[in-house]
Amino acid sequence: MSDKPNIVIIMADQLRWDTLGDHTPNINQLKTESVVFDRAYCASPLCVPARGAFFTGKYPNITG
Repeated sequence: MSDKPNIVIIMADQLRWDTLGDHTPNINQLKTESVVFDRAYCASPLCVPARGAFFTGKYPNITG
């Protein structure tokens, strides 16, 4: 049996912080049962470079 935590990353395209509410009951339940990082900042205003930065931990100008 492993003591490692289960990690689920939900990365939705064009989902603003204030979108969650009445129309997202499943995400709301996950939020109440999870750790929420409410001070996240984006490395790029464009989707692909921002996702690349998220998964690599490097700025888009480094990865190209």
